[in-house]
Amino acid sequence: DMAVALARSKGLRVDDKAAEGRRNQTRASIVGRGPVLLERIEGGGTPDVPLYSLIALASTGYAPDRATDTILANLIAQQLQDGRWRRVGLARPPIQDGDILRTALGIRALKAFGSPGRSTEITGRLERATVWLLSAKATTGIDRNMQLLGLYWAGAGQSELQRLVKTIVATERPDGGWAQREGLGSDAYATGQTLFALAEAGGMSPAASAYRRGVGYLLSTQRGDGSWYVRSRAPKFQPYFESGFPYGHDQWISSMATGWAALALAHAAE
Repeated sequence: DMAVALARSKGLRVDDKAAEGRRNQTRASIVGRGPVLLERIEGGGTPDVPLYSLIALASTGYAPDRATDTILANLIAQQLQDGRWRRVGLARPPIQDGDILRTALGIRALKAFGSPGRSTEITGRLERATVWLLSAKATTGIDRNMQLLGLYWAGAGQSELQRLVKTIVATERPDGGWAQREGLGSDAYATGQTLFALAEAGGMSPAASAYRRGVGYLLSTQRGDGSWYVRSRAPKFQPYFESGFPYGHDQWISSMATGWAALALAHAAE
């Protein structure tokens, strides 16, 4: 949804019918669980699935309504006193990779769907989330990207954002890509996400040398069907099923990688 919205803003052709169907599906998943969410009966993947759902809706320009009020009320109740959001139980990297990611998405969700009647409370929650994010120690590429995006969404000053930009640019690999974390090679998930963060939050021009090298890496690793392949490193604990995306057991991370890569390339589109 983020990629479709950016592509549309750049004048690129998108499938509007598919986008509308995806938005309706996301909303339906929230509406169906409304009563139990208000009772703090959370399902699997909490708080990550609700956070990603709200970010998807925000990207489509979805207007706040009863459904988003419900899921936001649930997420607000899960915010810790220190300002962050935290996952309890097994998390699957990189899509669920750390509290910095969750807190950045939480800031975006509060900004997009905060209820006017709770504005004073939400302002305080945003302030606590921002303070925590400012002091958080980033140890992975995804930490660094989401710290930059989260502080940008929170309205942090340029001096702080540019400090983070310099740190991220310094981790670019000789092949033009970025890695999810130390010890791993470059891949489309990390590279696409990094370029998006640098352009969206860091104000980096697609003409910058670091960005051009990253685009070159993505173009050189794209498959013939338009997708990108990234190998999964998440623990397998659920019965296998198909989503319709290629690559079998690696389809979930590859679909997200393709989304991040599309965002990076859309920023570079003239």
